[in-house]
Amino acid sequence: MKDTETEILVVGAGPAGLIAAREAAQKGVEVTILEEHAAIGRPCHCAGLLSLKGLTTIGIPSRGQFIQNRVKGARFFSPSGLSFTVERDQPVACVVDRCLLDSFLAQQAEDAGARICLNARVNDVKREGSRVTAYTGKTRNAAELLIDAEGVSSRIVRIFGLKPLNFEGVLPGLQHDITGVHVDPNYVEVHVGRKRAPGFFAWVIPLKEDSARIGLACKDGNPKDLLEKFINNRFPGETGLERFATRSGMVVTCGPIERTFDDRVMIVGDAAGHVKPTTGGGVILGGVCASIAGEVAAEAIKRRKFSAEFLQRYERLWKIKLGKEFKTGLLARKLMNNLSDKAIDKLFRLVIEENLQTLISVEGDMDFQSNVLMKLLKKKKVLRMLPSLLTALSPFKN
Repeated sequence: MKDTETEILVVGAGPAGLIAAREAAQKGVEVTILEEHAAIGRPCHCAGLLSLKGLTTIGIPSRGQFIQNRVKGARFFSPSGLSFTVERDQPVACVVDRCLLDSFLAQQAEDAGARICLNARVNDVKREGSRVTAYTGKTRNAAELLIDAEGVSSRIVRIFGLKPLNFEGVLPGLQHDITGVHVDPNYVEVHVGRKRAPGFFAWVIPLKEDSARIGLACKDGNPKDLLEKFINNRFPGETGLERFATRSGMVVTCGPIERTFDDRVMIVGDAAGHVKPTTGGGVILGGVCASIAGEVAAEAIKRRKFSAEFLQRYERLWKIKLGKEFKTGLLARKLMNNLSDKAIDKLFRLVIEENLQTLISVEGDMDFQSNVLMKLLKKKKVLRMLPSLLTALSPFKN
């Protein structure tokens, strides 16, 4: 068996793994990334809607070949068809080609000094003496520290005895890129309702005036059947629709796992549950946490400290920065999951009558949502409605 050695081993070359590797390599330590697939960014499972501010936060320019469109707002639709719009004067988000974005991140990591190994599926991981070792085929990859960025189905989390994602909150999703539709290229659409997409929502993300990324995720039901029904209802009578890309994947809405570190290991990205429970978006918040992981990993190498006691600073730092966001988002997601379509309509009516969409437009942040959610809760009419909303949360008290 062939033996290789490195200081930091990153398993998984998605955004979180690549960002963690980039940050660690920039600090001058040796980093190797193991990616099971033959190409970076494939297969793609992401809707690809990212805030421009968020891109800058994780060290990605807001202009690049990976950007397909820019949007300045979102239109929300209730089960009965009520709607309101949240928008800014200038674009606040972009639609990206995730394959190109991941390739850009891979180049950043390599430029910083990281080495990427493709077709390197990790079959087992062990702590062996003063090393942690990942086995890929006939190669034994030894390192002083491992960063797990495997994604939703991480085996490494279980191997090291950490509690994995709560799969009650991991939902199947499906989306098509479709041409021949008529959409406003400036606005994303979000459609909610138990009959439409139970436990989540359906989306229409414009690519151009005549093409869009249309999908949904759901807790119950068949996403394929629900998506076909949604497309037919959203674009009735339109002929010539052509699907030119189809993607499926799992959407994480359960919040972070109980513990994201152990001796010689840190967990990042989807594997750690570093995903917005409200929308299932993980590139930005996951990237922020991955940046912290890379910095802590480099410090661990330089100080020769690999114990859980030292690596817990990774979790402490990401909780200081994002703990409130995950907790607030998880509460909002649980609330929406447990509301009837009638109650959702009532919420929409309240937003429209009180012109709360203006507050959301001015104060809202795609990635850091807790502040605007708390401001909404302080509104008198929202407070009056709060008891009935809290009643809906009763099954989630524990």
